Amino acid sequence: MKYIYTTIITAFLILISKTQVYAQYGEGGGGSGSGIKNPLKSDSIQAFVSDLLGVVIQVGVVVVVLMIIFAGFKFVTAQGAPDKISEAKRALFWALIGGLIVLGARAISEVVSNTVDQLTFVAQTFIG
Repeated sequence: MKYIYTTIITAFLILISKTQVYAQYGEGGGGSGSGIKNPLKSDSIQAFVSDLLGVVIQVGVVVVVLMIIFAGFKFVTAQGAPDKISEAKRALFWALIGGLIVLGARAISEVVSNTVDQLTFVAQTFIG
């Protein structure tokens, strides 16, 4: 019941609140603003994807290292039990597969990027 009252009060406050929005005009709009600035450091989609992939690879490498450490911990705590050793081997195997995928991500990205660039160049050559 308390949840319903809180929700109703919150919705009422949102609906009656007065919000002011000040928009800036761009270069041709006649205002004094400088327009909307790009918050990203990338100027193209390709550069943005490359930057994003760099962050994903950095995080992925940390996760792979932690998974390898976890698999080692599983080996140590297995104490010779065949089922636990099998589970630890499986964890190590998939951690290494994940590491290969993370390390291969940049190469795959470069191959796709170069293919798109070549297709764009060919299309511009023949069409325009």
